[in-house]
Amino acid sequence: MKAFCLISLLLLGLLAPAPAVEILQVPSPDNSNSLMIDKSGRRDVLQLRTGVKVVRLFYDDIDALKPYLAKALGVPATKLGKITLPTYKSAKWLSNARLQIVCAAAVNVADTDREFDFTAVVDSSGKLLDATIVKAPPPPKPTPKQKATPGKSKGRGRND
Repeated sequence: MKAFCLISLLLLGLLAPAPAVEILQVPSPDNSNSLMIDKSGRRDVLQLRTGVKVVRLFYDDIDALKPYLAKALGVPATKLGKITLPTYKSAKWLSNARLQIVCAAAVNVADTDREFDFTAVVDSSGKLLDATIVKAPPPPKPTPKQKATPGKSKGRGRND
């Protein structure tokens, strides 16, 4: 009986569902390169695959966006803090060797996080060729609550 219980526990352990992995793939027009987007974690992982070579985009080289950010936000690049890892929105291949990616991210400027969208053009080696920054609209200012005018009521409770 113990052996049966151990075997059934072992089989249940093997049949337990693994965490779901959501990987999107955007192949180049000639299928020699592809953009792989792993959305299973907290942050999206963007990888460019060229043959057997794999390059992670906007990870080690995320600071390459700082000159474009400084120009778009109107602040010196030295005042920009850490840029968060981007969230994937869309991508399309402009040619067999050039990829356009649209992402959202945030940067710390003067102790406040500023969200922005960017469109980046990278080559097949993962090098950033060009970027366009679109600032997110500033958060709306909270409006003061207006006091409700008291309605005319004839008393408390129901009058039946």
